Amino acid sequence: MSVPLKTGQQLVPIAKFRPSMRGFDCEVIVLETALPTTTRDGQTIHTFLVADRTGSIMMNIWGNDGKFIRNGDIIRIENAESKLFKGFLQLTTARFGKIKRVGEDTMLFKDHPNFSELQWVTEEESLAMAAPEDGHH
Repeated sequence: MSVPLKTGQQLVPIAKFRPSMRGFDCEVIVLETALPTTTRDGQTIHTFLVADRTGSIMMNIWGNDGKFIRNGDIIRIENAESKLFKGFLQLTTARFGKIKRVGEDTMLFKDHPNFSELQWVTEEESLAMAAPEDGHH
């Protein structure tokens, strides 16, 4: 049940995701599903552990789209975003993103490294960590 790519469409592998990347397409398999959570303003967030051949990442889907996703689903996301949440990278859909189920259970993947377990720091934080604590050189 493979769905062909659109002409010129490129899929970005998880290992290439960076904080604040927007408007890219990717294809992942769903490994685990967490219970949905509800924000203070009543929005539902569905959270999944997803993977491709380069690693895994946590994916958040806002609203009703997430309730139809199951473990083993292979989904293609168009107009995806990768964002930092509390210093950890996550995959989500942009406001006009599309999620499409393109298969199930038959995708090569690696669950490690999990890119949502790696802490990202800003350049300023990195420099501050490298600076001597007492201010002397």
